[in-house]
Amino acid sequence: MASKEKTTPEEEMECETFERSPESHMMEESAEKTELVAGDTTTFEEVLSLAGTNSFWNHGFACLLFIGTIAPTVMGLSYQFLGTTPEYWCHIQELCDANWTSQEIIDFAIPRKVDGNLDGCLRWNYNYTLAATLGYEAAKENLAFVANDTAHGAMSCAARDFNLTQYSSTLVTEYDLVCDRRALYTTTISVFQAGALVASFLVGYVTDRIGKRPTVLICYAFIAFSGVAATFSSSVEMYIVCQFFLSIFRMVVALAEYVLILELSSSKLRTYLSCMFNIPFAIGQMLISLIAYYVREWRYMYLAFLSTYSVAITYFWLLPESPRWLILRGRYKDAINFLKTVARWNRRTLPSDEGLMEMMKRINIKDTEENNKGGNPLRLFLDQLRQLFETKIKIVRSLILFFCWFTITFVYYGVTLISINLGSNEYWYMFFGGLAELSVCFVLWPLIHYFGRRLCMAGSLLLCAACLLGSLGVEGAILWKTALALLGKFGISSAFVVVYLLTAEINTTKTRTLAVGISNTVARLGGITAPYINDILGDAYPVAPRLIFGILSCIAGFLTFLLPETRGTALPETKTDVETIGSNTQKKGRSQAP
Repeated sequence: MASKEKTTPEEEMECETFERSPESHMMEESAEKTELVAGDTTTFEEVLSLAGTNSFWNHGFACLLFIGTIAPTVMGLSYQFLGTTPEYWCHIQELCDANWTSQEIIDFAIPRKVDGNLDGCLRWNYNYTLAATLGYEAAKENLAFVANDTAHGAMSCAARDFNLTQYSSTLVTEYDLVCDRRALYTTTISVFQAGALVASFLVGYVTDRIGKRPTVLICYAFIAFSGVAATFSSSVEMYIVCQFFLSIFRMVVALAEYVLILELSSSKLRTYLSCMFNIPFAIGQMLISLIAYYVREWRYMYLAFLSTYSVAITYFWLLPESPRWLILRGRYKDAINFLKTVARWNRRTLPSDEGLMEMMKRINIKDTEENNKGGNPLRLFLDQLRQLFETKIKIVRSLILFFCWFTITFVYYGVTLISINLGSNEYWYMFFGGLAELSVCFVLWPLIHYFGRRLCMAGSLLLCAACLLGSLGVEGAILWKTALALLGKFGISSAFVVVYLLTAEINTTKTRTLAVGISNTVARLGGITAPYINDILGDAYPVAPRLIFGILSCIAGFLTFLLPETRGTALPETKTDVETIGSNTQKKGRSQAP
Protein backbone atom coordinates (compact mmCIF):
# COMPACT_ATOMS: atom_id res chain seq x y z
CA MET A 1 0.00 0.00 0.00
CA ALA A 2 1.11 3.53 -0.63
CA SER A 3 2.63 5.39 2.32
CA LYS A 4 0.86 8.54 3.43
CA GLU A 5 0.61 10.89 6.37
CA LYS A 6 -1.44 9.67 9.28
CA THR A 7 -4.93 11.10 8.99
CA THR A 8 -8.05 10.77 11.00
CA PRO A 9 -10.80 8.42 9.89
CA GLU A 10 -13.01 11.48 9.65
CA GLU A 11 -10.77 12.82 6.89
CA GLU A 12 -10.44 9.47 5.15
CA MET A 13 -13.91 7.92 5.33
CA GLU A 14 -16.62 10.58 5.50
CA CYS A 15 -18.23 12.00 2.38
CA GLU A 16 -16.77 15.28 1.23
CA THR A 17 -17.96 17.74 -1.33
CA PHE A 18 -15.76 18.88 -4.18
CA GLU A 19 -16.03 22.65 -4.02
CA ARG A 20 -12.72 23.77 -5.47
CA SER A 21 -12.82 25.47 -8.81
CA PRO A 22 -11.36 23.58 -11.80
CA GLU A 23 -8.65 26.23 -12.15
CA SER A 24 -7.42 25.89 -8.57
CA HIS A 25 -7.61 22.11 -8.85
CA MET A 26 -5.46 22.11 -12.00
CA MET A 27 -2.92 24.52 -10.46
CA GLU A 28 -2.65 22.39 -7.34
CA GLU A 29 -2.08 19.18 -9.26
CA SER A 30 0.36 20.88 -11.61
CA ALA A 31 2.43 22.05 -8.66
CA GLU A 32 2.22 18.60 -7.13
CA LYS A 33 3.39 17.00 -10.37
CA THR A 34 6.44 19.29 -10.58
CA GLU A 35 7.37 18.40 -7.03
CA LEU A 36 6.94 14.69 -7.68
CA VAL A 37 9.08 14.65 -10.78
CA ALA A 38 11.84 16.42 -8.97
CA GLY A 39 11.65 14.28 -5.82
CA ASP A 40 11.97 10.61 -5.06
CA THR A 41 8.58 9.15 -5.96
CA THR A 42 8.10 5.84 -4.17
CA THR A 43 4.32 5.42 -4.03
CA PHE A 44 1.90 4.40 -6.73
CA GLU A 45 -0.63 7.08 -5.75
CA GLU A 46 1.97 9.77 -6.45
CA VAL A 47 2.53 8.40 -9.95
CA LEU A 48 -1.18 8.01 -10.62
CA SER A 49 -1.82 11.61 -9.55
CA LEU A 50 0.27 12.76 -12.52
CA ALA A 51 -2.37 11.38 -14.89
CA GLY A 52 -5.27 12.51 -12.68
CA THR A 53 -7.19 10.71 -9.95
CA ASN A 54 -10.32 12.83 -9.67
CA SER A 55 -11.09 13.85 -13.23
CA PHE A 56 -13.18 12.88 -16.25
CA TRP A 57 -11.66 9.43 -16.86
CA ASN A 58 -11.88 8.42 -13.19
CA HIS A 59 -15.53 9.39 -12.86
CA GLY A 60 -16.41 7.67 -16.16
CA PHE A 61 -14.62 4.48 -15.14
CA ALA A 62 -16.40 4.51 -11.77
CA CYS A 63 -19.77 4.82 -13.52
CA LEU A 64 -18.91 1.92 -15.83
CA LEU A 65 -18.10 -0.40 -12.93
CA PHE A 66 -21.09 0.85 -10.94
CA ILE A 67 -23.35 -0.29 -13.78
CA GLY A 68 -21.61 -3.65 -13.68
CA THR A 69 -22.30 -3.90 -9.95
CA ILE A 70 -26.05 -4.10 -10.57
CA ALA A 71 -25.80 -7.62 -12.03
CA PRO A 72 -24.31 -9.39 -8.97
CA THR A 73 -27.12 -7.92 -6.87
CA VAL A 74 -29.77 -9.15 -9.29
CA MET A 75 -28.37 -12.68 -9.34
CA GLY A 76 -27.77 -12.74 -5.60
CA LEU A 77 -31.33 -11.80 -4.55
CA SER A 78 -33.40 -13.19 -7.42
CA TYR A 79 -34.22 -16.53 -5.81
CA GLN A 80 -37.30 -15.14 -4.06
CA PHE A 81 -38.96 -14.96 -7.48
CA LEU A 82 -37.21 -17.88 -9.16
CA GLY A 83 -38.37 -20.11 -6.32
CA THR A 84 -41.79 -18.67 -5.61
CA THR A 85 -43.95 -21.31 -3.96
CA PRO A 86 -47.55 -21.19 -5.21
CA GLU A 87 -50.42 -22.96 -3.48
CA TYR A 88 -50.04 -26.73 -3.83
CA TRP A 89 -51.87 -29.95 -2.98
CA CYS A 90 -51.40 -33.69 -3.36
CA HIS A 91 -51.63 -35.03 -6.90
CA ILE A 92 -54.31 -37.75 -7.02
CA GLN A 93 -54.09 -39.47 -10.37
CA GLU A 94 -57.45 -41.29 -10.10
CA LEU A 95 -59.37 -38.05 -9.65
CA CYS A 96 -57.43 -36.25 -12.38
CA ASP A 97 -58.20 -39.10 -14.81
CA ALA A 98 -61.89 -38.74 -13.88
CA ASN A 99 -61.68 -35.04 -14.91
CA TRP A 100 -62.34 -33.65 -11.44
CA THR A 101 -61.52 -29.94 -11.22
CA SER A 102 -58.70 -28.73 -8.99
CA GLN A 103 -61.20 -27.14 -6.63
CA GLU A 104 -63.15 -30.41 -6.35
CA ILE A 105 -59.98 -32.36 -5.58
CA ILE A 106 -58.95 -29.81 -2.92
CA ASP A 107 -62.39 -29.75 -1.35
CA PHE A 108 -62.72 -33.51 -1.25
CA ALA A 109 -59.23 -34.89 -0.60
CA ILE A 110 -56.95 -32.24 0.98
CA PRO A 111 -56.88 -31.50 4.75
CA ARG A 112 -56.51 -27.97 6.07
CA LYS A 113 -54.27 -26.63 8.81
CA VAL A 114 -55.51 -24.90 11.95
CA ASP A 115 -55.13 -21.50 10.26
CA GLY A 116 -57.35 -22.61 7.36
CA ASN A 117 -54.58 -22.96 4.77
CA LEU A 118 -54.19 -26.13 2.74
CA ASP A 119 -51.88 -28.83 4.08
CA GLY A 120 -50.51 -29.64 0.65
CA CYS A 121 -48.30 -32.45 1.88
CA LEU A 122 -51.19 -34.65 3.00
CA ARG A 123 -54.36 -36.20 1.62
CA TRP A 124 -57.27 -38.01 3.25
CA ASN A 125 -56.96 -41.77 3.28
CA TYR A 126 -59.82 -42.52 0.86
CA ASN A 127 -60.40 -45.12 -1.83
CA TYR A 128 -59.94 -42.69 -4.72
CA THR A 129 -60.69 -45.28 -7.40
CA LEU A 130 -64.12 -45.73 -5.88
CA ALA A 131 -64.55 -41.97 -5.42
CA ALA A 132 -63.70 -41.38 -9.08
CA THR A 133 -66.34 -43.94 -10.09
CA LEU A 134 -69.03 -42.35 -7.92
CA GLY A 135 -68.26 -38.79 -8.97
CA TYR A 136 -67.69 -35.68 -6.85
CA GLU A 137 -71.22 -35.13 -5.52
CA ALA A 138 -71.87 -38.79 -4.64
CA ALA A 139 -68.44 -39.22 -3.05
CA LYS A 140 -68.94 -36.13 -0.87
CA GLU A 141 -72.26 -37.49 0.36
CA ASN A 142 -70.80 -40.95 1.12
CA LEU A 143 -67.45 -40.22 2.80
CA ALA A 144 -67.78 -43.21 5.11
CA PHE A 145 -68.29 -45.45 2.07
CA VAL A 146 -65.16 -44.24 0.23
CA ALA A 147 -62.96 -44.15 3.37
CA ASN A 148 -60.46 -47.01 3.65
CA ASP A 149 -61.26 -49.40 6.49
CA THR A 150 -57.60 -50.24 7.15
CA ALA A 151 -56.53 -46.74 8.23
CA HIS A 152 -58.08 -43.41 9.06
CA GLY A 153 -56.91 -39.80 8.90
CA ALA A 154 -54.44 -38.17 6.53
CA MET A 155 -51.46 -39.67 4.74
CA SER A 156 -48.50 -38.26 2.83
CA CYS A 157 -48.26 -38.22 -0.94
CA ALA A 158 -45.44 -38.57 -3.45
CA ALA A 159 -46.33 -35.79 -5.89
CA ARG A 160 -48.08 -32.43 -5.93
CA ASP A 161 -50.14 -30.20 -8.20
CA PHE A 162 -49.55 -26.43 -8.15
CA ASN A 163 -51.65 -23.35 -8.72
CA LEU A 164 -50.03 -21.83 -11.83
CA THR A 165 -52.22 -18.73 -12.00
CA GLN A 166 -49.41 -16.29 -11.09
CA TYR A 167 -46.35 -18.11 -12.44
CA SER A 168 -46.34 -20.59 -15.29
CA SER A 169 -43.39 -22.34 -13.61
CA THR A 170 -40.86 -21.82 -10.83
CA LEU A 171 -37.96 -23.80 -9.41
CA VAL A 172 -40.36 -25.18 -6.82
CA THR A 173 -42.95 -26.38 -9.33
CA GLU A 174 -40.29 -27.70 -11.71
CA TYR A 175 -38.50 -29.87 -9.16
CA ASP A 176 -41.30 -30.37 -6.60
CA LEU A 177 -39.38 -28.56 -3.85
CA VAL A 178 -42.00 -28.76 -1.12
CA CYS A 179 -42.77 -31.02 1.86
CA ASP A 180 -39.88 -33.43 2.44
CA ARG A 181 -37.90 -31.81 -0.42
CA ARG A 182 -38.21 -28.27 0.94
CA ALA A 183 -34.67 -28.21 2.33
CA LEU A 184 -33.36 -28.60 -1.22
CA TYR A 185 -35.01 -25.33 -2.21
CA THR A 186 -33.49 -23.54 0.79
CA THR A 187 -30.12 -24.97 -0.23
CA THR A 188 -30.46 -23.30 -3.66
CA ILE A 189 -30.46 -20.02 -1.70
CA SER A 190 -27.75 -20.77 0.87
CA VAL A 191 -25.36 -22.09 -1.78
CA PHE A 192 -24.96 -18.53 -3.03
CA GLN A 193 -23.49 -17.47 0.31
CA ALA A 194 -21.32 -20.59 0.40
CA GLY A 195 -19.91 -19.71 -3.02
CA ALA A 196 -19.21 -16.16 -1.87
CA LEU A 197 -17.36 -17.56 1.14
CA VAL A 198 -15.10 -19.64 -1.10
CA ALA A 199 -14.53 -16.65 -3.40
CA SER A 200 -13.30 -14.48 -0.53
CA PHE A 201 -10.40 -16.92 -0.04
CA LEU A 202 -9.59 -17.18 -3.76
CA VAL A 203 -9.80 -13.65 -5.08
CA GLY A 204 -6.59 -12.29 -3.54
CA TYR A 205 -4.44 -15.19 -4.73
CA VAL A 206 -5.91 -15.33 -8.26
CA THR A 207 -5.74 -11.60 -8.96
CA ASP A 208 -2.20 -11.46 -7.63
CA ARG A 209 -1.12 -14.30 -9.90
CA ILE A 210 -2.72 -13.35 -13.23
CA GLY A 211 -3.96 -9.78 -12.72
CA LYS A 212 -7.41 -8.28 -12.25
CA ARG A 213 -8.36 -7.84 -15.91
CA PRO A 214 -7.84 -11.51 -16.93
CA THR A 215 -9.51 -12.63 -13.69
CA VAL A 216 -12.60 -10.52 -14.33
CA LEU A 217 -12.93 -11.45 -17.99
CA ILE A 218 -12.42 -15.19 -17.38
CA CYS A 219 -14.92 -15.14 -14.52
CA TYR A 220 -17.49 -13.36 -16.69
CA ALA A 221 -17.13 -16.15 -19.27
CA PHE A 222 -17.67 -18.78 -16.56
CA ILE A 223 -20.64 -16.81 -15.19
CA ALA A 224 -22.27 -17.03 -18.61
CA PHE A 225 -21.50 -20.75 -18.88
CA SER A 226 -22.71 -21.53 -15.33
CA GLY A 227 -25.83 -19.42 -15.78
CA VAL A 228 -26.85 -21.10 -19.03
CA ALA A 229 -26.13 -24.52 -17.52
CA ALA A 230 -28.31 -23.65 -14.51
CA THR A 231 -31.11 -22.54 -16.80
CA PHE A 232 -31.23 -25.90 -18.53
CA SER A 233 -30.55 -28.04 -15.45
CA SER A 234 -32.20 -31.44 -15.58
CA SER A 235 -32.31 -31.78 -11.77
CA VAL A 236 -32.25 -29.55 -8.73
CA GLU A 237 -28.90 -31.05 -7.71
CA MET A 238 -27.38 -29.93 -11.01
CA TYR A 239 -28.93 -26.48 -10.52
CA ILE A 240 -27.38 -26.19 -7.04
CA VAL A 241 -23.92 -27.08 -8.36
CA CYS A 242 -24.22 -24.52 -11.17
CA GLN A 243 -25.38 -21.85 -8.71
CA PHE A 244 -22.46 -22.60 -6.41
CA PHE A 245 -19.88 -22.04 -9.13
CA LEU A 246 -21.73 -19.02 -10.51
CA SER A 247 -21.66 -17.50 -7.03
CA ILE A 248 -17.90 -18.03 -6.77
CA PHE A 249 -17.24 -16.33 -10.11
CA ARG A 250 -19.77 -13.60 -9.34
CA MET A 251 -18.12 -12.70 -6.03
CA VAL A 252 -14.57 -12.84 -7.45
CA VAL A 253 -15.66 -10.34 -10.11
CA ALA A 254 -17.35 -8.06 -7.58
CA LEU A 255 -14.36 -8.00 -5.22
CA ALA A 256 -11.80 -7.58 -8.00
CA GLU A 257 -13.73 -4.70 -9.55
CA TYR A 258 -14.21 -3.02 -6.18
CA VAL A 259 -10.48 -3.13 -5.44
CA LEU A 260 -9.65 -1.92 -8.96
CA ILE A 261 -11.95 1.07 -8.75
CA LEU A 262 -10.41 2.10 -5.42
CA GLU A 263 -6.87 1.67 -6.76
CA LEU A 264 -7.54 4.06 -9.64
CA SER A 265 -9.12 6.84 -7.57
CA SER A 266 -7.84 9.58 -5.32
CA SER A 267 -8.37 9.40 -1.56
CA LYS A 268 -11.13 11.98 -1.80
CA LEU A 269 -12.89 10.18 -4.67
CA ARG A 270 -12.56 6.85 -2.82
CA THR A 271 -14.43 8.37 0.09
CA TYR A 272 -17.19 9.57 -2.21
CA LEU A 273 -17.42 6.21 -4.01
CA SER A 274 -17.63 4.34 -0.71
CA CYS A 275 -20.62 6.48 0.21
CA MET A 276 -22.35 5.88 -3.11
CA PHE A 277 -21.57 2.18 -3.52
CA ASN A 278 -25.03 1.19 -2.24
CA ILE A 279 -26.74 2.95 -5.16
CA PRO A 280 -26.24 0.21 -7.81
CA PHE A 281 -27.07 -2.38 -5.14
CA ALA A 282 -30.38 -0.62 -4.50
CA ILE A 283 -31.08 -0.25 -8.23
CA GLY A 284 -30.45 -3.98 -8.65
CA GLN A 285 -33.13 -4.82 -6.08
CA MET A 286 -35.69 -2.60 -7.79
CA LEU A 287 -34.78 -4.12 -11.18
CA ILE A 288 -35.42 -7.62 -9.81
CA SER A 289 -39.05 -6.82 -9.03
CA LEU A 290 -39.53 -5.25 -12.46
CA ILE A 291 -38.16 -8.26 -14.36
CA ALA A 292 -40.02 -10.78 -12.20
CA TYR A 293 -43.31 -8.94 -12.69
CA TYR A 294 -43.19 -9.23 -16.47
CA VAL A 295 -41.45 -12.61 -16.87
CA ARG A 296 -43.33 -15.45 -15.15
CA GLU A 297 -41.57 -18.60 -16.42
CA TRP A 298 -38.51 -19.31 -14.27
CA ARG A 299 -36.10 -20.30 -17.07
CA TYR A 300 -36.81 -17.14 -19.07
CA MET A 301 -36.74 -15.13 -15.85
CA TYR A 302 -33.32 -16.58 -15.00
CA LEU A 303 -31.98 -15.68 -18.45
CA ALA A 304 -33.40 -12.16 -18.04
CA PHE A 305 -31.59 -11.81 -14.72
CA LEU A 306 -28.41 -13.21 -16.28
CA SER A 307 -28.64 -10.70 -19.14
CA THR A 308 -27.87 -7.88 -16.69
CA TYR A 309 -24.26 -9.03 -17.04
CA SER A 310 -24.33 -8.00 -20.72
CA VAL A 311 -22.54 -4.74 -19.84
CA ALA A 312 -19.48 -6.94 -19.28
CA ILE A 313 -19.12 -7.28 -23.05
CA THR A 314 -17.77 -3.72 -23.10
CA TYR A 315 -15.13 -4.66 -20.51
CA PHE A 316 -13.22 -6.58 -23.16
CA TRP A 317 -12.28 -3.19 -24.63
CA LEU A 318 -12.71 -0.80 -21.69
CA LEU A 319 -11.47 -2.64 -18.60
CA PRO A 320 -7.81 -1.88 -17.88
CA GLU A 321 -5.33 -3.94 -15.94
CA SER A 322 -4.38 -2.58 -12.55
CA PRO A 323 -1.35 -0.34 -13.18
CA ARG A 324 -0.22 -1.06 -9.62
CA TRP A 325 -0.09 -4.79 -10.48
CA LEU A 326 1.72 -4.04 -13.78
CA ILE A 327 4.40 -2.08 -11.94
CA LEU A 328 4.95 -4.77 -9.33
CA ARG A 329 5.26 -7.35 -12.13
CA GLY A 330 7.86 -5.23 -13.93
CA ARG A 331 5.58 -4.47 -16.92
CA TYR A 332 6.52 -0.81 -16.94
CA LYS A 333 5.70 -0.14 -20.60
CA ASP A 334 2.14 -1.39 -20.18
CA ALA A 335 1.73 0.76 -17.07
CA ILE A 336 3.07 3.82 -18.93
CA ASN A 337 0.65 3.25 -21.82
CA PHE A 338 -2.22 3.09 -19.34
CA LEU A 339 -1.14 6.35 -17.67
CA LYS A 340 -0.93 8.01 -21.10
CA THR A 341 -4.51 6.97 -21.85
CA VAL A 342 -5.77 8.36 -18.55
CA ALA A 343 -3.76 11.57 -18.94
CA ARG A 344 -5.11 12.10 -22.47
CA TRP A 345 -8.72 11.83 -21.26
CA ASN A 346 -7.99 14.04 -18.24
CA ARG A 347 -6.02 16.55 -20.33
CA ARG A 348 -2.83 16.16 -18.33
CA THR A 349 0.80 16.21 -19.41
CA LEU A 350 3.02 13.42 -18.15
CA PRO A 351 6.79 13.44 -17.62
CA SER A 352 8.97 11.58 -20.09
CA ASP A 353 8.75 7.81 -20.39
CA GLU A 354 12.22 7.53 -18.85
CA GLY A 355 11.13 9.58 -15.84
CA LEU A 356 8.00 7.51 -15.34
CA MET A 357 9.94 4.27 -15.65
CA GLU A 358 12.42 5.43 -13.02
CA MET A 359 9.57 6.21 -10.62
CA MET A 360 8.01 2.80 -11.22
CA LYS A 361 11.28 0.99 -10.57
CA ARG A 362 11.61 2.77 -7.23
CA ILE A 363 8.06 1.69 -6.34
CA ASN A 364 8.86 -1.93 -7.27
CA ILE A 365 12.04 -1.96 -5.20
CA LYS A 366 10.27 -0.48 -2.16
CA ASP A 367 7.43 -3.01 -2.39
CA THR A 368 9.85 -5.92 -2.73
CA GLU A 369 11.77 -4.77 0.36
CA GLU A 370 8.58 -4.48 2.38
CA ASN A 371 7.41 -7.93 1.30
CA ASN A 372 10.75 -9.45 2.25
CA LYS A 373 10.40 -8.02 5.75
CA GLY A 374 7.14 -9.93 6.19
CA GLY A 375 8.85 -13.34 6.35
CA ASN A 376 6.94 -16.60 6.13
CA PRO A 377 3.24 -15.97 5.25
CA LEU A 378 1.98 -18.59 7.72
CA ARG A 379 4.09 -17.17 10.52
CA LEU A 380 2.88 -13.68 9.62
CA PHE A 381 -0.75 -14.84 9.73
CA LEU A 382 -0.31 -16.52 13.12
CA ASP A 383 1.41 -13.42 14.48
CA GLN A 384 -1.46 -11.21 13.30
CA LEU A 385 -3.97 -13.63 14.81
CA ARG A 386 -2.12 -13.51 18.12
CA GLN A 387 -2.14 -9.72 18.08
CA LEU A 388 -5.87 -9.70 17.38
CA PHE A 389 -6.56 -11.54 20.67
CA GLU A 390 -3.52 -10.59 22.77
CA THR A 391 -5.34 -8.60 25.50
CA LYS A 392 -8.66 -8.89 27.29
CA ILE A 393 -9.91 -5.68 25.69
CA LYS A 394 -9.05 -6.93 22.20
CA ILE A 395 -10.71 -10.29 22.84
CA VAL A 396 -13.95 -8.68 24.03
CA ARG A 397 -14.09 -6.19 21.18
CA SER A 398 -13.25 -8.79 18.51
CA LEU A 399 -15.91 -11.21 19.77
CA ILE A 400 -18.52 -8.43 19.89
CA LEU A 401 -17.67 -7.41 16.33
CA PHE A 402 -17.82 -11.00 15.07
CA PHE A 403 -21.24 -11.42 16.70
CA CYS A 404 -22.42 -8.15 15.14
CA TRP A 405 -21.18 -9.21 11.70
CA PHE A 406 -23.00 -12.52 11.95
CA THR A 407 -26.19 -10.88 13.21
CA ILE A 408 -26.22 -8.06 10.68
CA THR A 409 -25.75 -10.39 7.70
CA PHE A 410 -28.15 -12.97 9.14
CA VAL A 411 -30.87 -10.36 9.73
CA TYR A 412 -30.19 -8.45 6.49
CA TYR A 413 -30.78 -11.43 4.21
CA GLY A 414 -33.63 -12.60 6.40
CA VAL A 415 -35.46 -9.27 6.26
CA THR A 416 -34.75 -8.81 2.55
CA LEU A 417 -36.61 -12.02 1.70
CA ILE A 418 -39.26 -12.11 4.41
CA SER A 419 -42.21 -10.95 2.29
CA ILE A 420 -43.65 -14.48 2.05
CA ASN A 421 -43.88 -14.75 5.84
CA LEU A 422 -45.49 -11.30 5.99
CA GLY A 423 -48.12 -12.14 3.39
CA SER A 424 -47.26 -8.92 1.52
CA ASN A 425 -46.87 -8.32 -2.22
CA GLU A 426 -43.38 -9.62 -3.03
CA TYR A 427 -42.90 -7.26 -6.00
CA TRP A 428 -43.58 -4.10 -4.04
CA TYR A 429 -41.67 -5.37 -1.03
CA MET A 430 -38.52 -5.92 -3.10
CA PHE A 431 -38.95 -2.58 -4.87
CA PHE A 432 -39.41 -0.57 -1.69
CA GLY A 433 -36.59 -2.56 -0.11
CA GLY A 434 -34.35 -1.14 -2.84
CA LEU A 435 -35.59 2.36 -2.02
CA ALA A 436 -34.73 1.74 1.63
CA GLU A 437 -31.19 0.80 0.57
CA LEU A 438 -31.01 3.92 -1.58
CA SER A 439 -32.01 6.19 1.29
CA VAL A 440 -29.15 4.80 3.39
CA CYS A 441 -26.65 6.41 0.98
CA PHE A 442 -27.98 9.90 1.67
CA VAL A 443 -29.23 9.69 5.26
CA LEU A 444 -26.60 7.67 7.10
CA TRP A 445 -23.39 9.55 6.40
CA PRO A 446 -24.50 12.92 7.86
CA LEU A 447 -25.68 11.02 10.95
CA ILE A 448 -22.27 9.36 11.28
CA HIS A 449 -20.63 12.77 11.04
CA TYR A 450 -22.71 14.29 13.83
CA PHE A 451 -23.37 11.34 16.15
CA GLY A 452 -20.42 9.01 15.56
CA ARG A 453 -20.04 5.38 14.54
CA ARG A 454 -21.01 3.60 17.77
CA LEU A 455 -24.27 5.47 18.34
CA CYS A 456 -25.30 5.13 14.68
CA MET A 457 -24.61 1.41 14.59
CA ALA A 458 -26.32 0.73 17.92
CA GLY A 459 -29.25 2.94 16.92
CA SER A 460 -29.58 1.20 13.54
CA LEU A 461 -29.63 -2.26 15.14
CA LEU A 462 -32.11 -1.21 17.84
CA LEU A 463 -34.32 0.44 15.20
CA CYS A 464 -34.37 -2.84 13.29
CA ALA A 465 -35.14 -4.77 16.46
CA ALA A 466 -37.95 -2.41 17.45
CA CYS A 467 -39.55 -2.61 14.01
CA LEU A 468 -39.37 -6.40 13.72
CA LEU A 469 -40.57 -7.06 17.27
CA GLY A 470 -43.17 -4.31 16.94
CA SER A 471 -44.55 -5.95 13.80
CA LEU A 472 -45.57 -8.94 15.95
CA GLY A 473 -48.15 -6.70 17.60
CA VAL A 474 -49.89 -5.87 14.31
CA GLU A 475 -50.05 -9.41 12.96
CA GLY A 476 -53.42 -8.91 11.34
CA ALA A 477 -52.44 -5.70 9.48
CA ILE A 478 -50.32 -6.65 6.44
CA LEU A 479 -49.65 -3.02 5.49
CA TRP A 480 -48.28 -2.15 8.93
CA LYS A 481 -46.23 -5.35 9.09
CA THR A 482 -44.70 -4.58 5.71
CA ALA A 483 -43.95 -0.94 6.58
CA LEU A 484 -42.25 -1.94 9.83
CA ALA A 485 -40.22 -4.66 8.08
CA LEU A 486 -39.02 -2.15 5.46
CA LEU A 487 -38.07 0.35 8.16
CA GLY A 488 -36.22 -2.48 9.87
CA LYS A 489 -34.42 -3.15 6.59
CA PHE A 490 -33.30 0.46 6.51
CA GLY A 491 -31.91 -0.01 10.01
CA ILE A 492 -30.02 -3.23 9.29
CA SER A 493 -28.68 -1.84 5.98
CA SER A 494 -27.32 1.17 7.86
CA ALA A 495 -25.67 -1.10 10.42
CA PHE A 496 -24.05 -3.03 7.54
CA VAL A 497 -22.29 0.15 6.40
CA VAL A 498 -21.14 1.25 9.86
CA VAL A 499 -19.78 -2.13 10.95
CA TYR A 500 -17.15 -1.91 8.19
CA LEU A 501 -15.95 1.41 9.58
CA LEU A 502 -15.83 0.25 13.19
CA THR A 503 -13.99 -2.96 12.33
CA ALA A 504 -11.32 -1.06 10.41
CA GLU A 505 -10.96 1.73 12.96
CA ILE A 506 -10.54 -0.27 16.18
CA ASN A 507 -7.82 -2.57 14.81
CA THR A 508 -4.18 -1.78 14.16
CA THR A 509 -2.68 -1.61 10.70
CA LYS A 510 -1.15 -5.08 11.14
CA THR A 511 -4.42 -6.76 12.17
CA ARG A 512 -6.95 -4.66 10.22
CA THR A 513 -7.05 -6.81 7.09
CA LEU A 514 -7.22 -10.04 9.09
CA ALA A 515 -10.01 -8.67 11.30
CA VAL A 516 -12.09 -7.69 8.28
CA GLY A 517 -11.39 -11.06 6.64
CA ILE A 518 -12.50 -13.09 9.66
CA SER A 519 -15.53 -10.83 10.06
CA ASN A 520 -16.58 -11.43 6.47
CA THR A 521 -16.21 -15.19 6.96
CA VAL A 522 -18.45 -15.08 10.03
CA ALA A 523 -20.89 -12.88 8.11
CA ARG A 524 -21.21 -15.45 5.32
CA LEU A 525 -22.20 -18.04 7.90
CA GLY A 526 -25.07 -15.73 8.83
CA GLY A 527 -26.06 -15.44 5.19
CA ILE A 528 -26.03 -19.24 4.79
CA THR A 529 -28.21 -19.72 7.88
CA ALA A 530 -30.86 -17.04 7.23
CA PRO A 531 -32.77 -18.82 4.41
CA TYR A 532 -33.37 -21.90 6.57
CA ILE A 533 -34.87 -19.72 9.33
CA ASN A 534 -37.01 -17.80 6.86
CA ASP A 535 -38.17 -20.68 4.74
CA ILE A 536 -38.38 -23.81 6.87
CA LEU A 537 -39.04 -22.40 10.35
CA GLY A 538 -41.10 -19.53 8.92
CA ASP A 539 -43.32 -21.96 7.03
CA ALA A 540 -44.26 -23.68 10.29
CA TYR A 541 -44.32 -20.55 12.49
CA PRO A 542 -44.63 -17.34 10.41
CA VAL A 543 -43.78 -15.05 13.35
CA ALA A 544 -40.63 -16.99 14.34
CA PRO A 545 -38.20 -15.37 11.85
CA ARG A 546 -39.13 -11.84 12.91
CA LEU A 547 -38.87 -12.83 16.57
CA ILE A 548 -35.39 -14.34 16.10
CA PHE A 549 -34.14 -11.50 13.87
CA GLY A 550 -35.50 -8.90 16.30
CA ILE A 551 -33.98 -10.48 19.42
CA LEU A 552 -30.53 -10.90 17.83
CA SER A 553 -30.61 -7.32 16.52
CA CYS A 554 -31.50 -6.09 20.00
CA ILE A 555 -28.63 -8.00 21.61
CA ALA A 556 -26.14 -6.80 18.99
CA GLY A 557 -27.38 -3.21 19.42
CA PHE A 558 -26.74 -3.17 23.17
CA LEU A 559 -23.38 -4.95 22.79
CA THR A 560 -22.31 -2.20 20.38
CA PHE A 561 -22.28 0.26 23.30
CA LEU A 562 -19.34 -1.74 24.72
CA LEU A 563 -17.26 -0.78 21.67
CA PRO A 564 -15.29 2.49 21.66
CA GLU A 565 -16.34 5.55 19.69
CA THR A 566 -13.85 6.13 16.86
CA ARG A 567 -15.15 9.37 15.35
CA GLY A 568 -12.37 11.92 15.15
CA THR A 569 -9.65 9.51 16.29
CA ALA A 570 -6.48 8.54 14.49
CA LEU A 571 -6.29 5.00 13.16
CA PRO A 572 -4.54 2.89 15.83
CA GLU A 573 -1.03 1.65 15.11
CA THR A 574 -0.03 0.01 18.40
CA LYS A 575 -1.55 -2.06 21.20
CA THR A 576 -1.68 1.06 23.37
CA ASP A 577 -3.56 2.94 20.66
CA VAL A 578 -6.17 0.17 20.51
CA GLU A 579 -6.69 0.09 24.26
CA THR A 580 -6.99 3.88 24.55
CA ILE A 581 -9.01 4.48 21.40
CA GLY A 582 -11.91 6.81 22.02
CA SER A 583 -10.24 8.43 25.04
CA ASN A 584 -9.35 12.10 25.10
CA THR A 585 -5.63 11.35 24.83
CA GLN A 586 -6.10 9.43 21.62
CA LYS A 587 -8.25 11.93 19.78
CA LYS A 588 -5.97 13.80 17.46
CA GLY A 589 -7.15 16.33 15.00
CA ARG A 590 -10.78 15.68 15.76
CA SER A 591 -13.16 17.40 13.38
CA GLN A 592 -15.83 19.37 15.12
CA ALA A 593 -19.37 18.94 13.99
CA PRO A 594 -21.11 22.20 13.17
